[in-house]
Amino acid sequence: TAWRDEMGGRELIARKPAPGKVTSRREIAELGVTVLTLSNGVEVWLKPTDFRNDQIMFSSYARGGLSLVGADDYLNASLATSFVSIAGVGGFTPIDLGKLLAGRIGGASAYVSSYSQGINGSSTPKDLETALQLAYLHFTAPNANPEAFELMKRRLEASLANQAQSPGAVYGERVRRINTLDHYSARALRLEDLSRLDPEKMLAFYKQTFANAANFTFFFVGTFTVDSVTPLVEQYLGSLPSKGSPDAQKGDMRLEFPRSVVRETVAKGQEPRSQTVITFFADTGLEELETHRLQAATEVLEKRLRDILREQLGGTYSVGVNYSNTSPQPGYGVTSVQFGSSPENVGSLTAAVMAEIERLRKEGPSAEDVQAVKEAEKNDLQTAMRQNGYWLNSLQTMHLLGRDPKRILQRAERADSLTQENVHAALRKYFPSERHTEVTLMPETKNPQRSQ
Repeated sequence: TAWRDEMGGRELIARKPAPGKVTSRREIAELGVTVLTLSNGVEVWLKPTDFRNDQIMFSSYARGGLSLVGADDYLNASLATSFVSIAGVGGFTPIDLGKLLAGRIGGASAYVSSYSQGINGSSTPKDLETALQLAYLHFTAPNANPEAFELMKRRLEASLANQAQSPGAVYGERVRRINTLDHYSARALRLEDLSRLDPEKMLAFYKQTFANAANFTFFFVGTFTVDSVTPLVEQYLGSLPSKGSPDAQKGDMRLEFPRSVVRETVAKGQEPRSQTVITFFADTGLEELETHRLQAATEVLEKRLRDILREQLGGTYSVGVNYSNTSPQPGYGVTSVQFGSSPENVGSLTAAVMAEIERLRKEGPSAEDVQAVKEAEKNDLQTAMRQNGYWLNSLQTMHLLGRDPKRILQRAERADSLTQENVHAALRKYFPSERHTEVTLMPETKNPQRSQ
């Protein structure tokens, strides 16, 4: 059959929606931010910048996400946005969209996380309308495509075929399951789960999640003026289907961490390398300064462990210390130390890590340790404050957590507020020796006895 250009002359949206209107407007002068409220209840934060002349970034969120479904519905709900990304929107497949949008730099995609959902996107200034049209279609016109569902299953079958033989996949799942008391969200997808996939349930969850635009707040950062972007915002965000007022619900997935010490070895693979993760319960309640001090404590510990494990002992490939939580839902958080090593060194290196943590818990960091963290943070801030992505993430995070966004400008002062005393307190509180897990990946052919 001769090739025909089926996309020529077609538009993303054949008939543009009737625009909404801006019903209120306020300024946050200190941040250079304008906040618009639209007639359908959508709130829009606009921050024009001059960091780059070719970039506009936007994101959005509403509360809810996967926390609103139970264990039985979690599988289909967790794959809903993946299904839509394969099925396409507005009657266009992803291949159609690629052809239709050739030469244009603008995109948007939907996400659903544990506690929120939204649309993210980016564009050049001249292609912002394209990106907003795609955002509109993701809200209003996800495709119901049986062929896409079959394609999705084939892709999952291919990616899952060797999962059980992957040491990293088996180990990662085991760490998650131990650290959440085998919570259903920590379990990996398996081949036998594919028979439970239901495209109708996926699409129903997706549509319900994006049904009420009044639940959503949008954030735009980049090269634009408020006056130039307002008509586009009214056209494509002000016209989104809405109940007129928010009805978002807050769920709680109720993750739990073991209440005592748990040690386990996962034997998988043949390569003579090991991986160890030591995880501590660390719930800060998402309080801003408490969380900041804990993050400083992880940086102090990471630097100390690099010196000890890599330089003094010479027995590790890498070491990292991290803090993570279930923001915006308090109640669960962890700090973790991860390092790779040869199998025969696992016991001695684990003992060295625990000894250094115990020393820091007793003695605290040095003045030099804290000063180094302060200087690194302020140097990073100088660079970050000139990046659109930093502002986009910061504005959305402050809004999501109910914090005053003007505190973004006070982060250098926040860095200066770090002291030996408050970082020491974080080390004592958030690396509890009596409540942690140690999970190690060992090769199947070589599994020496670990020192306890």
